[in-house]
Amino acid sequence: MTQTAHKQRLKPANQTKQTSVANPKAENEVSANIPEISTGKKKKPTSLDADTSTEPISNKRTNKRSAKSELNSQPLIESGMEVICSQTKFHDALSLVSCATPAKPTHPILANVLIIADIETQQIHLTVTDLALTIQASFEAQVLLKGEITVPVEMLFEIVKHCPNGNISLSSQTQIIQLIDEEKQTKICSLGLSDADGKYEVRGISAEDFPPSSTIDATPIPLPTTVFKDGLKGVIYAVSTDENKYILTGVHIQLTQEKLKFIGTDGHRVATTELSTQGIGRKPRKQVESSEIQFTIPGRVLKELARNLDDSVEFINLLYDVQSNRLGFAWQDIILICQCLEGTYPDCEQLLARFSFDREVILEKAFLVKALERLSVLTDKKEKGIYLQFDGSLQQLRLSIEREFGKGDQVIAAHLPSEMSLNIQFNLKYLVEAAKAIPSSAIKMHLQQSDHPAMLVPYGDRPNPELQMEMRQFLLPLYTLNA
Repeated sequence: MTQTAHKQRLKPANQTKQTSVANPKAENEVSANIPEISTGKKKKPTSLDADTSTEPISNKRTNKRSAKSELNSQPLIESGMEVICSQTKFHDALSLVSCATPAKPTHPILANVLIIADIETQQIHLTVTDLALTIQASFEAQVLLKGEITVPVEMLFEIVKHCPNGNISLSSQTQIIQLIDEEKQTKICSLGLSDADGKYEVRGISAEDFPPSSTIDATPIPLPTTVFKDGLKGVIYAVSTDENKYILTGVHIQLTQEKLKFIGTDGHRVATTELSTQGIGRKPRKQVESSEIQFTIPGRVLKELARNLDDSVEFINLLYDVQSNRLGFAWQDIILICQCLEGTYPDCEQLLARFSFDREVILEKAFLVKALERLSVLTDKKEKGIYLQFDGSLQQLRLSIEREFGKGDQVIAAHLPSEMSLNIQFNLKYLVEAAKAIPSSAIKMHLQQSDHPAMLVPYGDRPNPELQMEMRQFLLPLYTLNA
């Protein structure tokens, strides 16, 4: 009886199985509406099951790798410099080197200043470069631990600028993060500053990414600072600011055993200054004795040099590498290195040799500059000319300007030939810049006629009368006037 009951219980199941085989379509329709029921015992996946479950297994493996990476990505912190320095010295050095910061950096590192703490010399070296110009300034500090880092120079300058007078503490650190599944390391650099009032932290870039420091392998030629600055001031105003006139954007310098010559031109005016090289050291003299050294320095570089070169500096060392056409200036704890301009500078002397002058006019510099500055308020973008009327019978010079919106006249005393009568017109801006560049109490103006250039030279008392100097300023007239 028991066997009969067992057979009866199995019979419905066998019937169902037969039905399913007989009608597979019905089975699909039914199974589509029946949710999957999980059993207590897990089924071992076949090769087909593994293919159908690839996505969840892949996600699980990815999650495991991420968790593993996170567990092994703890940063390794490396301590860097520890320095105590003067706020004033730090600020002055940053102000100097920031002049080399490009207006639009092509790479983030070029907007940064390289800070090197040297424990051997107990100095901090700051370097900024735009690849064409590099400026390095050093100052004394208490270096406890050496190190190097680069941080945005503009941000750092503003922070130091507003720090109170006194000492500033600097410290740097680098966090090195390396994932096990990746070979590349990630470095996070930062510079900490603290003063009496607060603390700051600036994110930086590793010093390894900073352009390598360029050095010039040449024997320094010491030049008297007075000679160099006086010669530079006499021509720097005349250089072109038009980048299309590439070679004219610089000052051409010629150095020989006997003289130091500066030439500047923008095509409308020419300025030359020639000074005696008395005071140059004996060794450099022997090197420049046999030949002439000449190069063209970017006007921007020389303007920064003139602005930062203090009169208290007795000598400035010049280094020139002919092979690389690079030039360096070094004084005190400052080094400036630049690339000289490539190209042939125009022969201004040959050009000016075509003109001769047989008329001379002597003017007081202060009166001339004051009159020109008064009349300059009437200039505009279209009309910049000023008329000069020389009257020998009255021993005076009349300066006049006339525009649609107004006119002006100024008369100043002049010493000139009694029979002289000449009218000529110049660019007012060019004339006043040339007059200001002449380092003397009076100006001698050489003239020929209204369609010839004028030549201005120093006359009277000079600040450095012991310095042998020849300065000439040439101005081309705007257009011919009837004399």
